[in-house]
Amino acid sequence: MVGRVSPFIFEDAVPREKFFDRRREIDFFVSELGVKRKMLICIVAPLKYGKTSLMLRYEEILEEHPGVIPVYVNLKRVSRPIEHILVTLKKYNIDLSEEYRESQRKGELLPFFEKLDEILNNRNLWLFLLFDEFHLLPKLLRIEGFYRDFSDKLIFGFIRGLAEGARISYVVCGSMIKPLLNAVDVWGGRFQTIYLGPFSEDDAIEMIKKLFLEGGMSISKEDAKIIAEAAGYHPFYIQYVGHQIFKLGQITRATIRAAKKALYEYLFPIFADYYSRIKSLGDKYMETLSKIISNKNLDSDDISRATDLLRIGILKPENAGFKIVDPLFKRYLEQIINNYTPTEPLIVGHWAERIVGNYLLKKGFTPYYSHDSRGAFDIYVKIHGMDVGIQVRYSTKGEIYLSEEEVRRMLQSADEMKWKPILALVGKQIKFFTKIVPTKYSLEGGHTDIVEALKTINNNQNIL
Repeated sequence: MVGRVSPFIFEDAVPREKFFDRRREIDFFVSELGVKRKMLICIVAPLKYGKTSLMLRYEEILEEHPGVIPVYVNLKRVSRPIEHILVTLKKYNIDLSEEYRESQRKGELLPFFEKLDEILNNRNLWLFLLFDEFHLLPKLLRIEGFYRDFSDKLIFGFIRGLAEGARISYVVCGSMIKPLLNAVDVWGGRFQTIYLGPFSEDDAIEMIKKLFLEGGMSISKEDAKIIAEAAGYHPFYIQYVGHQIFKLGQITRATIRAAKKALYEYLFPIFADYYSRIKSLGDKYMETLSKIISNKNLDSDDISRATDLLRIGILKPENAGFKIVDPLFKRYLEQIINNYTPTEPLIVGHWAERIVGNYLLKKGFTPYYSHDSRGAFDIYVKIHGMDVGIQVRYSTKGEIYLSEEEVRRMLQSADEMKWKPILALVGKQIKFFTKIVPTKYSLEGGHTDIVEALKTINNNQNIL
């Protein structure tokens, strides 16, 4: 929008005033902090899920507690982490310059941390070290002059030892999940792990509405929900789609579709790389993912493979099982598993279309916007090898009438694209009709199962 700055941020961590959701993670942290100070917390999620934003929010919460010193260390930006801690501690009238120099002469950190713990005890203080990209710490410590001849694992062992019995807590995160989990493994399971996933529906909608309003644009709850669903409730994807729509200057189904297309063009090479990484592990890994997507039981080998996929950020634990972290990547995999060419992620528009779309998903089929039909159909879906176009209609009375022009457009588009035409009538239930003629359709007729409806399609005489 000309003359206005986009309220959507996807290049960096969001500021506090634009921090949305993560209520469960915030409540957990505040609750823990209310009863204890000793913590070991690891935040796990793939790229762009808001780990850094959550870490910065934790830092702000800690700053509000007396007797707590939070030190946030972004290891993507800080090349000398201990010196950064030293400088921050000086703001709290803790000067460890002499101990720092002694530790550098010895090439190890014991003098620095022994004196630090002595001061913390004497002043009844607690230090929280918040390490972003925690897996980079050993490399940077070696560069700074500490433990130069030691492996990463040994250095993490020293880092663990320096805080044991001391008034020091660690909160860590990282975008490289396997190295991050390898690092906290040194603590022998003592870290509490927080796995971030998509936003809740309510919080995603609230975020979208507030950000558009900040940019001077009003958006309906209906359109906000469409955007949230199109973005898989992923915080970064929501910001990206919102920014694309904001650039176009208006919120319409056309601009939402354009923004969704831009998102998919951005995601396609990323998803292709994820898929390549999975395939490099072996074909059995795709079989395991297929079982997880289909909610089938996993055997011991599947669980082992799922654990590998968890450590590269594809899966997260949920309800004593596993779940694909990114809903849009899940849809991408579903298409490959079902031998479809990966296409843009699902987005359906009006709430009645979403009802039909969710029905299709539960039946194991993946619906898409039917752009190619030029409005004759709302949804395209492939069912048992058949290309199907669905026009979705809603009626509170449970009945609608198709005009001759509507029938002509549907049948003409179906003939041009070689699709099977279906009418979906949504009311208190969904009914599917394959005989497309100018007439009244009622929920008292039709089929409740779309597959059963398709079985009758060859018996229909659809005439343009």
